[in-house]
Amino acid sequence: MARGAYHHGDLRQAMIDAAEAVLAEKGVAGFTLRECARRAGVSPAAPAHHFGNITGLLTAVATLGFDGLADAMDHAAEAATEAGGNRLRAIGEAYVATALERPGRFRVVFGQRGLNADDAEFKRAAARAFGILVRETQSELPQAEVEQDLFSRLPPSFAGDPDLPEILFTWSVTHGFTTLLLDGQLDFLAGPGGRVALQKLHSEKLVALLLTALRTREPVR
Repeated sequence: MARGAYHHGDLRQAMIDAAEAVLAEKGVAGFTLRECARRAGVSPAAPAHHFGNITGLLTAVATLGFDGLADAMDHAAEAATEAGGNRLRAIGEAYVATALERPGRFRVVFGQRGLNADDAEFKRAAARAFGILVRETQSELPQAEVEQDLFSRLPPSFAGDPDLPEILFTWSVTHGFTTLLLDGQLDFLAGPGGRVALQKLHSEKLVALLLTALRTREPVR
């Protein structure tokens, strides 16, 4: 066991840090609990106390991922308000930037099956991130009642919600672009500007199309 890898009482955080490092270097495909334990300087059996198994550890990482995404979007929205910018555009930019900054974590959040979806903290964090997207989408819709108390209902239930098509439209545009960019599927379109140019295209053009569509929707009868 490596000495000094963690201080007493910090095993949980040490394992999460190790998991993030493994994800950054090897991705989800190369992720193992044994490798995380080795990097944290503990025996392979030690993490079971906090996480139970690999599902528990990945769920903890995904929870951090949702909270990190929510923090980034919230801060971006507030900064946009102060600067006189558009909040929905700002959270879209934050969504893309967060994924590019921590691609391993992002893939766990949205691409990893086998997470513990019943974990209370995971559900809270997921609802928080989704709630910000809902709030800012509804703020652009004519005759929409903006959800102010979304976090009080976990998980959020939108079956039959009149704004659901627009909410899914916003998420699909944002998440779809982010995933294509992250996977390198848009690199052939980038040109000399690379991914920065593609991010600018998203921010200036795709979001403009999205806003036009949201603002001109037919009122629900």
